Amino acid sequence: MTVNILFPYLARWRTANWSRYHGLLHALCAKGHQVVIVEAPPLPASQETNYIDVQVDLPPGMIVQEMQIPLWRHRMPLDKLAKKGLVTLASRAVLPDVAREHDIDVLLLYNFPQYVLAADAPCLTVFDMSDDLLAMFDHEAGRLGRLALHWLAAAMHERLVQRCALVTIASTILAENQHRKVFVLPNGVDWEAAQGANGSRVRARYCTPIVGFLGAFEYFVDFDPVLAAAAALPDVTFLLVGGGRSWQAVRGRVETAALGNVVLPGPVSHQEGLDYIAAMDIGLIPFARGAVSHAACPLKLFEYAALRKPVVSTRIAEIVRLGADFVSFADSTMELVAVLRWLLKAPHEAQQRVDRGYELARTRYRWDLIADQFVELVEATRIAAIE
Repeated sequence: MTVNILFPYLARWRTANWSRYHGLLHALCAKGHQVVIVEAPPLPASQETNYIDVQVDLPPGMIVQEMQIPLWRHRMPLDKLAKKGLVTLASRAVLPDVAREHDIDVLLLYNFPQYVLAADAPCLTVFDMSDDLLAMFDHEAGRLGRLALHWLAAAMHERLVQRCALVTIASTILAENQHRKVFVLPNGVDWEAAQGANGSRVRARYCTPIVGFLGAFEYFVDFDPVLAAAAALPDVTFLLVGGGRSWQAVRGRVETAALGNVVLPGPVSHQEGLDYIAAMDIGLIPFARGAVSHAACPLKLFEYAALRKPVVSTRIAEIVRLGADFVSFADSTMELVAVLRWLLKAPHEAQQRVDRGYELARTRYRWDLIADQFVELVEATRIAAIE
């Protein structure tokens, strides 16, 4: 069965933020399905990785169409949230024509303002929940916005859950809190791209050993213990790759503390990111502990594992569940420094854990396998609706 999927994206597709949807939809195209993406216009002044454009090659079967959105470059109260609303309204206007033109079978939605798109969709609707969206809303809205608007966000979220024919969820932590039948569809790794990664050029530029991070510089990542560990381990290069709203602040702290062993290359493309991981000796997941992070199923967990890197993470609920057999955990600077010293001093002792992570990624957490699961769920939902 070939599926034609329409994905209204609330940001830019060709950006430094290689998301769950990039992995899933690229894998679906590789299997012969068609994906049409309608996206937001550029935002040159934004520091979010969702709007930092990089070169992203589109696979055969993928079409990206940019929408025109009134007031797009104007600053507004709760600007990020307001712009999601503007993109949703623009998507609603173009959806019928795009669906007809491309014979769309599935409308894939992923954020609660899109509940308006599910109401009269001319095809099967899927809500894919990748994060704790309400916890993220509460953070972005701030205290006053949270008090005034949380009830509205929660109502839209529940309407989207109930309106869609199929609900998929990235983590078991999220799934446990749902009031209807949902299906856990985890994150994964582009296995072929990971196996083709080459870190030799990156590694040649820096002193070794290299402890690294690849991801977004956002509020849910805690760089305090990482920078403190860098100060305690001056002979180790800390390679922190990515961009986001916290990037400038982190760079300022690095310069103020004169941490010459901390490198901040900035945002990179997906394949470059895999090359950076290949250059690392250890991969970090330094999430801040909170509602957003506890439900997260980070892509970097599987990318580190697929590239046979020891992983050190804070004790985040979903990561503890997924990585108990292969992840080392550290919640404080002292604990992080101790774990890093142990891994760097005796890497052979951690080899069994590395091998277990690699096998899990190879056999279970691959986008090509997850794409097959997605199509099977869509087909089962379609058959159930007919019956």
